[in-house]
Amino acid sequence: MDLQERVRLKKADRNELYTLEPPFPTTNFLLELSNACNQACLFCAHQKMRRKVGKMAPEMVESALRQAYELGAREVGMYATGEPFIVPELAEYVKLAKDIGYTYVYLTSNGSLATPERIRAVVDAGVDSVKFSINAPERKLYEFIHGRDDFDTVMEHLKYLNQYRRESGRDFKIYLTGILTRYTEHTRDDYFKVFDGLADQIVFKDVYNQGGYMPEIDWQLKCTHDKEQTRRCNLPFDALCVTCEGYLSVENADFENMLIVADLNKVSLKEGWYGDKMKEVRRMFLDDCLEGTLCHGCVHHCQSPAAPLMPEYATENPDIFLDRQVRERIKAAGFPYTKLVYVPMAADILHPGHINILKTAASLGRVVVGLFSDEAIRSYKPEPYMDYEQRKTVLESLKYVDEVVCQETKDYSDNLRRYRPDYMVHGTDWRTGPLAEVRRKAIDLMGSWGGEVVEPEYTQGVSSTDFKRKVREQ
Repeated sequence: MDLQERVRLKKADRNELYTLEPPFPTTNFLLELSNACNQACLFCAHQKMRRKVGKMAPEMVESALRQAYELGAREVGMYATGEPFIVPELAEYVKLAKDIGYTYVYLTSNGSLATPERIRAVVDAGVDSVKFSINAPERKLYEFIHGRDDFDTVMEHLKYLNQYRRESGRDFKIYLTGILTRYTEHTRDDYFKVFDGLADQIVFKDVYNQGGYMPEIDWQLKCTHDKEQTRRCNLPFDALCVTCEGYLSVENADFENMLIVADLNKVSLKEGWYGDKMKEVRRMFLDDCLEGTLCHGCVHHCQSPAAPLMPEYATENPDIFLDRQVRERIKAAGFPYTKLVYVPMAADILHPGHINILKTAASLGRVVVGLFSDEAIRSYKPEPYMDYEQRKTVLESLKYVDEVVCQETKDYSDNLRRYRPDYMVHGTDWRTGPLAEVRRKAIDLMGSWGGEVVEPEYTQGVSSTDFKRKVREQ
């Protein structure tokens, strides 16, 4: 099976798999030897990860390899969220897998740490394929995407990998993948010129919401030709990923351990694969009832609240879905991007003035409404008629609104610092009155990172406060 076929099978309709107790995977078994990485790819959630960086204990490596082999696995990849060549014992683990009897042991690497010495070690240990992930075919774009100026180094290492294959006479495959974004999709043909003769196969993948952690890919990085609305996923039925802590995860890109289904320090791999938590996940996939999980955003190309499957193993990261880092990197590189527009709003009684504000905001970029909490409204206005969740439901149904977040106080500073929007939109009514000082602080704060406050003219003749007063009078 070649690399392109392996990629295709991850999303192919394979009805024989879709049961609560599918056969134990013989392929698609990944060991996350470490979650450390020396690069910061634009589309990768590693740049936002707060999970403790570490590496898998040797005894867990051996235990997982032996248990999976006994259950029928014959292929293993030694990578997941991290860079495999960062692990000093990598060659030892490759040899261990081959000694156990694995017929196919493979690596995916960014290539920057794959020095000649390390290449010789893993090749001599018996690796069956090495894949370099090179996500731009020229130096400037490479640095933008990978976050490091390693293109020349990676090229040298790729050439040496080919050279050592000839010198050693060993029969292993050399693959190359390119993750395409809207900034690199025009470079496909260049790959075949730049890497001519350096890879047995070059395979391209369209960037997508990585493990559910990168919803911003859909509005910042998605290829212009990519019209996918729903993504088929076979992982819960046909893939194993053991994290560096020794947990079994549904997804190999589980950066904050939000998709853990078993702790292999406490239960066997067989118990984890056929356990109640894994069955629960499979049931959700079979019924397409993934709301509230990380998988929902990945499968349905959306951003939605997500809770970990087993909170005791997850790392809390309230900023995991923010697109701030991606936006700032694109902006620094001078490329066009979808700008973020922050709109603070009480929206207790929605009226044409609100719609005018939101329409203006939507013309500038992606609209995030900072919806005042009930307590924030009470600090300067009468009691709201609708509570926060009711007001949130109304706003989320509007075509001009992309996301609604909570604004805890009438001072916008905390949310502005957190989201660092390109624009903030507010009507001119705040120039005087209880929000005048808030306005001054917001303008100063936005200016500190080059943001802009936009003030559409206040819509005359409509006012939530006046509406409430008239109701009370009547």
